[in-house]
Amino acid sequence: MLKSIIERNKRLSPLSETEIRIIKGAVKLFLENGYSNTTFKMIQEETGVKLGNITYYFRAKEDMLLILIQEIMDFHLNVIEETHEKTNDSMLACAMEVALQIALCENNEKAWDLYHSAYIHPHTLEMIKDWTAKKNYHMLGDRLPSLSEEDFRKLENVCTSIELSALTTRCDRYYTLEDKITLTLDSIMKIYEIEEEERKIIIEKVLSNDLVALGNKVFDDFVSRLK
Repeated sequence: MLKSIIERNKRLSPLSETEIRIIKGAVKLFLENGYSNTTFKMIQEETGVKLGNITYYFRAKEDMLLILIQEIMDFHLNVIEETHEKTNDSMLACAMEVALQIALCENNEKAWDLYHSAYIHPHTLEMIKDWTAKKNYHMLGDRLPSLSEEDFRKLENVCTSIELSALTTRCDRYYTLEDKITLTLDSIMKIYEIEEEERKIIIEKVLSNDLVALGNKVFDDFVSRLK
């Protein structure tokens, strides 16, 4: 899968062998140590590329994170498509994607660090908003015909803030994972004007799954494909 990262970016802007080496090393370190704990010096040591050359191609770590998050978002499509194939319910498929992200990040520090970093950095956040708006328009446009693709983009500004809140506030005995997923999904579906009864049914179906185990499996599969 790392090859697909490189090939896609080559089509947009050809990458040099040095850039490819930097990307491979940075992604490896992000997944092993977390984005926040990875430094340019560590990337230099991992890749053998001098610091000046690294910063010439990638002025900020965020530029490298953006490439990884693009691939993670593509991997999210697998979750959505699999759920949709099983249930033929586009709203449930989208809800499962959000719930698995929340469950994964609550129980996997490395995954949390990647997602949280992506949501708080401007370039990666804009990419997430754009990707999610297009995905939701594709999945939900038929059932919400009054909304244009631009409307989905506007709504995503609010929905992304809700998802960031779910990542920022960690669970405890007073705020369980079930609470977090229920409140997050209910809030997002309210924004899309989904009726209360349908919201309850979808949330119940989502929570009937072992979300922690599924989330970890999805992330492990993603990591293994990068190797």
